[in-house]
Amino acid sequence: MTIRTPSPLNERHEVLGILLFVFAGCGFVVLSALAGTAATMAIGVPAVVPVAWNVESLHVASAAWWLGLLVALAGLAIWIIRAKGKRTLLPWAIVDFAVMVSLVATVWLWAF
Repeated sequence: MTIRTPSPLNERHEVLGILLFVFAGCGFVVLSALAGTAATMAIGVPAVVPVAWNVESLHVASAAWWLGLLVALAGLAIWIIRAKGKRTLLPWAIVDFAVMVSLVATVWLWAF
């Protein structure tokens, strides 16, 4: 049995991982704005476009927001745990960013 030694951290990969985590956090802010707008418009409250949307938009916006919240909190926890352990962040940051982008795209394409 071999003992795995941690490989030295690549500085560029760490900076890229941090940036992706930050962009994923910004993506959650955008997701919150889009989901809030979609939910407000879905229940018939006059907003920018006074059109009463269907309930499916409300469900999609709600599900995407809750999933985005879980992913954002998990990403933050992973960032803290892996940074304290001086382990690489990049693979987790890529997953976090990709999920946020897909949730924003889902709300954008479905609700708008």
